[in-house]
Amino acid sequence: MKKYILILFVLLSTTIFSQSKKEILVQKWKLNKVEEFGQKYPPNENQKNDMIDFFENEKFEGIIENEYVEGMWLIDNNKLIISIQKEHTKLKINWTKVKAFNKDKIAIEYQNGDFITSTLIFIPAK
Repeated sequence: MKKYILILFVLLSTTIFSQSKKEILVQKWKLNKVEEFGQKYPPNENQKNDMIDFFENEKFEGIIENEYVEGMWLIDNNKLIISIQKEHTKLKINWTKVKAFNKDKIAIEYQNGDFITSTLIFIPAK
């Protein structure tokens, strides 16, 4: 009996004190670094205001390369998946892939309309 109570206590403590992926994601994130051709750089003048704001309703909006973007997000098997709504987005984005996602950063790889692949590294805006 004591064994089951201990297991229940550990499970409840873990559930109560750990943040879910959704809780971590739903906030504003600002661009911190840009990776192109294997090199990391600080945001350039055109990117200094870039950000993404994730909402509870599994939608997001933001500014990428000084252009408005919006889309949908989903957490599946602890992996973040984002989808750009191209009809509401001025920036030409061919595809996206989330490379890393944790409480400290989100790294999103994407290909722009010129077929250049970049990774945008966001940190919490706090």
